[in-house]
Formats: sequence, structure tokens, C-alpha cells
Amino acid sequence: MEKKKVVLDQFDFIRAIACLGIVLYHFAVEYGWPDIFNNYVGGVTYGDIYVTVFFFISGALLFYNHSEVDDLKLFYKKRALSIFPAFYIAWGLMYIRDVLRYKSLFYRGNPASIILSLIGMDGYLAFKINDYYILGEWFIGAIILLYILYPLLTWMKREYKWITFGLVILLYILSLKINLTGMVSFRMLPSCLISFYAGMLFVEHRKSAEKYWWIAGILLVILKCIEPGNMNIKGHIAGFLMAYMLYGIGTYLMKINIINKVMKFIGGISYEAFLTHHVTICLFIKFVPADATVMMRVILLIAILAATGISAVVLKQVCKTIMSLGRARKKNIA
Repeated sequence: MEKKKVVLDQFDFIRAIACLGIVLYHFAVEYGWPDIFNNYVGGVTYGDIYVTVFFFISGALLFYNHSEVDDLKLFYKKRALSIFPAFYIAWGLMYIRDVLRYKSLFYRGNPASIILSLIGMDGYLAFKINDYYILGEWFIGAIILLYILYPLLTWMKREYKWITFGLVILLYILSLKINLTGMVSFRMLPSCLISFYAGMLFVEHRKSAEKYWWIAGILLVILKCIEPGNMNIKGHIAGFLMAYMLYGIGTYLMKINIINKVMKFIGGISYEAFLTHHVTICLFIKFVPADATVMMRVILLIAILAATGISAVVLKQVCKTIMSLGRARKKNIA
């Protein structure tokens, strides 16, 4: 049995900032303001950067806590419980809403495609299949696939370190050159894998970020000034630099009690906020026209952040309650 690791506050800091970054990005995209939350440079968006950070931190956290997977069944059970209960509750509520609205169980046709929602792949495959993707983001499907691959990935990293490193790089390069699916290259699994694997590698070298995070900050500014090349590559580099910089900054800021509490709170509800924020944004922006005063737009943004936080807390609590009742019932039966 692997010993319980010391909690690294920097990971909570990164997760909280990435969560806020994604919410602000989608607000800017859906509302059309302000561009500062949307465009990093050229075709690279802050959405690309913060999604890369999310994959990066997911790989880092998983490898930090489970550098080896001894019990596959337990590993997959824990990963499933971290994703599906909250997803099913949130998706189920939205699905029932739409069923009542359209008065049909399969209001989008193609009944079989509802299976994609049940396995969390609806957002990831929505570009290709007319399915029942209602909430959450494509990220969820990609992270499920990466979790499935993770035990094999850790074994390969342990037994064939450099071969694994080279294979991950090779698959990424091939994904830039060959696209058999029609999916945006940034969302293809090899593209997600390189961010995830970079996070795993970072765990072993994270101490350097505490000293040299400022270099990553300078490089981010320089990268922003460079004329765009390959958007995929540039987005990944910016994401890696952002994660590295945030880890270093978090080392110092998380020593401040109030910041520590706020960031841990946001980090703790980041997945639930990830599930609910897009629906919340699309609902709220209907009430404030894009040409409203700056003050009204700022109030709208604050309201969306508050509503997203509240919905995330409620979803997390409901999920906890249902799972606690399930465990209690199982214990009584036993």
C-alpha cells in the first residue's frame, strides 16, 4: 500500500487559477467581451492555455499520488467515482429539462448516441456525432481516455523511460501532420497526452519551479510577442509555461492564510464548476445585451462567477450526500 503523500498546496493554486481562467474565457467567447480573457495571441486562446494546464495538473496530481498502480480495479473505481456521480447528476437534470421542453426522450434523434453521455464521451465526440451533449466540456472525454491509459503509461515510464518519452513526442508530431478523424488537432488524444505526460514529468522536477518560475513568466510575455507559428505547439508551450509559473507563484502565495483558503475552496469545486459554468454563462448573458454599460457587464460577470460557485457547491454537496447514503445502505445490507 502506497503511503499517503503530503498535500501540495501549489497544485490547488494551479487548479483554482485554471478553473477561473476557463470560466472567464468562456464568458468572453459567449458574450463577446472582454477580449483580454479570450485571445492570447493570434489563433492561440486562453482556453487552449488553461485546458493544457488542466491536463498538465491532472497528470501531475495523478503521478504524485499514484506513481505505480498496483490495484487496477481500485484505481479505476476511484477515477470513475471522481468523474461520473457529479456528471450524471448535472447531466441528468439538464436532460430531464430538455425532455420536458421537447416532449420526447430522444429529442435529437439517434437514440443510441445517448450511450456516449452515459460513458462521458458525448462532449469529446460531439464534433462527429449528433448526440446528447448538454453540459461540461470536451475535456471530460479526453481525461477519461487518459485515465484508462494511465496504468500502462506509468508502467512504460518506469520500464522504458526514454522510449516512452520518445513515443509520446512521436505520437504528438504525427497528430499534427495526420488527421484521420476530422477532430481539431488540439483535442486529439496525442495532443492531450503530451500535456498530461508533461505533468507527470514535472512532478520529479517541481522544485525548480519554486526558484525559476519568473523565467517562465518572462517567456510567456516573449511568446505573446512572437508572430504565430503552429497554433497547437504554441498553445502547449504557453500552457506548460503557465503551469510552471503558477506552481512557483503558488509556493509563496499559498503561505498566506486567506489566499490558501480561497484557492483550496475554488480548487475543491473546480470539477463541478467545470460541469456547470457553460450552462450558467449561456443562461445569464441573455439578460444583459452586449452593448450594455461597462458597469452592467462587470456586474453580469460577477453574477456568473457567483452563480457558478453556488451551483458547483450544491452539486458537490448533493453528490456527497447521495454517495454517503449509498455507502450507508451498502453497510447496513452487509
